[in-house]
Amino acid sequence: MKIIRILLVCALVAVAAGAGRAEKNQVWTGSLVDASCYLTDSAQTNNSHMGMNKCGTECLRMGKPAGLVTADKKFFVLLAPSPDIAEYVGQTIRVTGKLRNGSILVDKLEVKKGTSWITAKVSTMM
Repeated sequence: MKIIRILLVCALVAVAAGAGRAEKNQVWTGSLVDASCYLTDSAQTNNSHMGMNKCGTECLRMGKPAGLVTADKKFFVLLAPSPDIAEYVGQTIRVTGKLRNGSILVDKLEVKKGTSWITAKVSTMM
């Protein structure tokens, strides 16, 4: 019985500590890439890979994971439906979301068009 009380107190302390730290969204800017091609050859930050035009777009349309490469060459996998954002491979994007185990859980994705940002339609269900 004493063990159960100790475990219950530990669980309550853990929940209280977690409740005090509301996780906030962060914003990252960089280039949208096909994660598979980028991890094979990190020089591939545009949409043409291995001699194929629009290779990244086609890979994301097939459901391969998308990634973001920042200006300082940090790479993050984007947790968002790849087919929804496939048309933006190689373009500058701004992602709002939460960092989870080195990946970004995407809440909002915007694409730079000229001097403004256009919000991309991203499905909420993965």
